[in-house]
Amino acid sequence: MKPNILFLFADQMHAFAMRCMGTDDIHTPNLDQLASEGVLFRNSYSNAPVCTPYRGTLFTGKYASQTGMFGNQAALPKGEPTLADSLNEAGYLTSYVGKWHIGDTWNQWVPPNLRGGFTEFIGYQAHNNFIEDVWFFDEEGNKREFDKHRTDATTDIVIEKLENYQKRAEKPFALFASYQNPHYPEQPDAQYEALYEGVEIQRRPNSQDIEPYTGTHSPPSPKPRENDPVYQKYGGDLGAYLRAYYAMVTQLDDNVGRVMRALDELGLRDNTIVVFTSDHGDMQGSHGLKNKSLAWEESSRVPHIVRAPGGLEGHVSDAVASGIDHYPTLLDFAGGETPSDKEGFNLAPLIRGETAETPQTVFCEMSGWGSRRAWRMIRKGPWKLTCNWADPENGSEGGLRTVHLFDLSVDPYEMNNLVDSEAHQTLRTALQSELKAWALRVRAK
Repeated sequence: MKPNILFLFADQMHAFAMRCMGTDDIHTPNLDQLASEGVLFRNSYSNAPVCTPYRGTLFTGKYASQTGMFGNQAALPKGEPTLADSLNEAGYLTSYVGKWHIGDTWNQWVPPNLRGGFTEFIGYQAHNNFIEDVWFFDEEGNKREFDKHRTDATTDIVIEKLENYQKRAEKPFALFASYQNPHYPEQPDAQYEALYEGVEIQRRPNSQDIEPYTGTHSPPSPKPRENDPVYQKYGGDLGAYLRAYYAMVTQLDDNVGRVMRALDELGLRDNTIVVFTSDHGDMQGSHGLKNKSLAWEESSRVPHIVRAPGGLEGHVSDAVASGIDHYPTLLDFAGGETPSDKEGFNLAPLIRGETAETPQTVFCEMSGWGSRRAWRMIRKGPWKLTCNWADPENGSEGGLRTVHLFDLSVDPYEMNNLVDSEAHQTLRTALQSELKAWALRVRAK
C-alpha cells in the first residue's frame, strides 16, 4: 500500500527556531519529538527565500530562474507539470489547506486555474492577520469563517480532512498544509505569549538592535504606524518582537502536536509520511537586518524534518538539502516518476536508511526582490559563497561579483568574511565558477 503524505510548512520560520536545533529558550516539544522519530536535516535551505518564490520551487521542482517566479503573487507557469499533478498521476488524492499566495494576494478565494493541480482545496491567497477576518474558501468559493486564531483554524481543517480520508480510504492522500505563522505581525494567543513574559531571549551573536516592526499589505497596516496595535506592542523593541515570535512558533508547535495526535488516534501514523519545513526564515536583527529575501543563514536556512514509516529514527543529517528536493523525494515515496526536467535530489533512500548518499551542493537565489539587490548563492560542504548578480542582457553572461565567503563549520554566524583571504582564492574561484555555470544553465530563456 502506498504511504499517505502529510506536508506541513510554516511561513517565515528560520531553521534555528526549534529546541532540537540548539535554541534552548524556545519551547517546541512536538517538533523536537517529530525530529526524534525521523530525520532532522540541519542544513536545509529555501532556494528562493520569499513566500511565492519558495512555493514556486516547491510545486514546480524548478528554480525561480527557470520559471520566472521571483516576485510575490507570481503565477505558476502555464503548462508546467506540478508536484500535485505528479502525485495525481501516481494515484493520490491531493489536497491543500491554508495560505496559497500564488497568482494573487488578499484574503480571497483561489480559483481552479491557480491551484496547481490540487484536486481538493480549502484556503485563501494571503492575509497577515491571525485574530480577525479568519476565513477560508472551499473549491466552489464558499466562505467558512472561524472565531479563533488562524493557526488553530488551519489545524481544525487539517484534522477534519484526515478524519474524512480515514473514513473514505479509497486512495492514499497527499495533504499539504500551509500555516501563515510565525510571519509578521506577531499575534500569538495570550496563553503562548504568557510563556515568554519577562524572558530575555538569547540573541544570536551576529544580532544588532533594529526596528523589528513591518507593516502588512493584506490587510493594510494602519497609518501612521504609531496607530497600529502591533507597533504599539513591539515597535522599536527587538526583545519584545522575539518574545512574540517565539510565542507564535510555540503555538504552531502545539498545533503540530494536535495533528500528530490525530494521526495516531485515526490509525494513520504507520502509513503516513510527515514533512515539516518552512518557506523562508527571518533575519530578526542578524547583521542589522530584518525579514527575508537574503542569502544570510537566518533568511535562507529553514527547518526540515521528515518522519517516514520504517525509515530512520532520531537521525540528524548535516548534509546540505533544499526545497527543490521535496519533489523527487515525495515522488519516490509515492512510487511515481519525477519528470526528467525537474531539479533536486531524491532524499528518500537516505530517509529510509538505504544509503548514506546525500546532496553535495545547494543553490539559492533572488532577483532584486523589493529594494534588495539580486544575488546567487552556493553552499558546498561547509563553504558558502554569495555573489551579487546583474541579470544578463542582450545575450551577455551577466555580471557576477563575489561579496561573501564563509566557512560555516567554524563560523556559523557568518562573521568572518573570507572573500579577500589570500589563502582561500583558489576555493573562491572554484565556487564562483560552479555558481556561474549553474546560474547560466537555469537562466530563463
